[in-house]
Amino acid sequence: MSEVLEQEERRQKRPVFLTVIGILSLINIGWSLLTNFFSLIGGPMNEEELEEAKIEMTKSINQVRGTEGMEWFEDFMRSIIDMMESTNTHHTMNVLTGILILLIGLVGVIFMLKGRKLGFHIYIVYSFLAAVQIYLFIAPSLLSNMIVIISLFLSGIFVLLYGLNLKWMK
Repeated sequence: MSEVLEQEERRQKRPVFLTVIGILSLINIGWSLLTNFFSLIGGPMNEEELEEAKIEMTKSINQVRGTEGMEWFEDFMRSIIDMMESTNTHHTMNVLTGILILLIGLVGVIFMLKGRKLGFHIYIVYSFLAAVQIYLFIAPSLLSNMIVIISLFLSGIFVLLYGLNLKWMK
């Protein structure tokens, strides 16, 4: 009888590792929600702000131009400029979509922290949507593959880390 109680007690204690990655996810999602809300309130950049941002990025390109092995940086920054213009055009829908996706992620993390396996599946959907959301507002030809690859890689790492805790979840 006491052995059954000990097993149930161990089952009820959330793994420390799950708590750590859950807190990291909550910080990331919370910060992203906050910046998205402020971005929504602030609205898109006006022409002057957009031009100023493009000038600053062009200065960065000019600083590394001619440096051996840095050609990729110039291409990357040019694609960032194109992406910035495109997302600014679709600012409100982009931000609202981002907020919706972040809320999905928030629900997934909270469910996992409460021990519900459904949260893991919701988190997978969130991770995929967060990685491909950019394609809704930016033409694939303007998109730097590196951004999507890094996003998918980081999402994959967190999905794997959460997957290590599936035994604890019901």
